[in-house]
Amino acid sequence: ERASSCENPRVSTKNLDHIRANLDLCLLLGDFCAADLLGMKKLSLIIAVQFAILSTYNTAVASGTSTSATYTQQIKDLAGSSSCYKYSWKNRGRAPAGYIKGVALSFARSLCRIRHTGTPAVATILSAASSGNTSKDALAYYKSIFSSAGITVTTSGDEAVHAIYTLGMGLGMRESSGSYCEGWDRSAGSNRSSAEAEAGAFQTSYDSMALSTELKKLYQEYQASPARCGLSVFKEGVTCGNQSILGTGAGATFQSFNKSCPAFATEYAMTLLRLQRSHFGPIIRKEAEVVPACGTLLTSVEKIVDANPETVCSEIY
Repeated sequence: ERASSCENPRVSTKNLDHIRANLDLCLLLGDFCAADLLGMKKLSLIIAVQFAILSTYNTAVASGTSTSATYTQQIKDLAGSSSCYKYSWKNRGRAPAGYIKGVALSFARSLCRIRHTGTPAVATILSAASSGNTSKDALAYYKSIFSSAGITVTTSGDEAVHAIYTLGMGLGMRESSGSYCEGWDRSAGSNRSSAEAEAGAFQTSYDSMALSTELKKLYQEYQASPARCGLSVFKEGVTCGNQSILGTGAGATFQSFNKSCPAFATEYAMTLLRLQRSHFGPIIRKEAEVVPACGTLLTSVEKIVDANPETVCSEIY
């Protein structure tokens, strides 16, 4: 309240997406505002601008203008200007903007799972250090490639999540060129059940859910809250053709949901990589690239989460 009483230049409310990120600095500068009220009028331009931002934020809150997209937008902006987005993937070219942004946001959500009180079991799977089991765990199977990229897989927590998402970026590009709406693999034929048919950016199938009850819980979690699917983000830069569903029943429902809820598809695939890496052909053949630039992007996303975890996670998780 004290800070908002200062004299400030006008700031357009169209910048509200970036306001909350400046609030901590504004609050730290509150004593300068108090001095201003006592007659010390020589605030620097930077301080004046920060107070202007705070004043605009207070006006927005009072008027009911939403600022809830701040951290989501920061991560999207970061991803969209990153070297990871500009990278040309082997035999695939550049990724759709929505794919890089969407995976970055999913990574942030997975980090928030770890920080959540009563950590969900799926987060425990994601954040576990490499099991050393090369037949099942993609972190163990890709250990030498991670090492060459300077990525640690032997430590639990954020580093393990960072590593699997860096690999996951490459997996989605091999499986679908980053297309959230990719349908079942025609080369595998149609003479199979709907439960065996793959779908989505990472080409997972319903039968994989038998590997862990946590995969089923994750599926049910997203089914209960489709607003968290991130479809509008993943759509950017992607053109979907006429993608049919193979078969009927629960497997067909999974195919459809995998394509319409790409945030689910992402977290599901990252978890599956830790449980059964052989589900993915590009992983078996080590065709999925581990790109340091994408690791750097995820490190930057992690810093955004760690700077204000409670507020960031209340928005993203």
